Amino acid sequence: MARLLTFTCPLFRAPGQRFPLRSADERQAQAPCTACGVVLRSDPPLGMHSLYLVCTQILLMLAVLPLIWAIATGQWVWAGMIWLVLYVLCWFLGAVRHARSKIVRAVRDPNYSYARRPNA
Repeated sequence: MARLLTFTCPLFRAPGQRFPLRSADERQAQAPCTACGVVLRSDPPLGMHSLYLVCTQILLMLAVLPLIWAIATGQWVWAGMIWLVLYVLCWFLGAVRHARSKIVRAVRDPNYSYARRPNA
């Protein structure tokens, strides 16, 4: 399962990189490579981000009735458990989306020159 959440640095080929946990719900996540220090950014397609938003909305709609029931009856432990399960599922979907999307540099390479573009 940890393999789903990690990626390989495209520049240094260092395996086991991962984005911060708090960035799972963002459109693009950034993290420095632990081997070379270059800041990397996930670049998921807009359709993948839209699918993530739809999935999280479906999860929320499924959880809203049990959540209302738990709050209305005063069962706060159940309400907390429902929120926790919902949060973990949404986080997991976002973390997998970032780790499996295209990984690029967050900023342009300082040695980049239009005169000697790579693959030109």
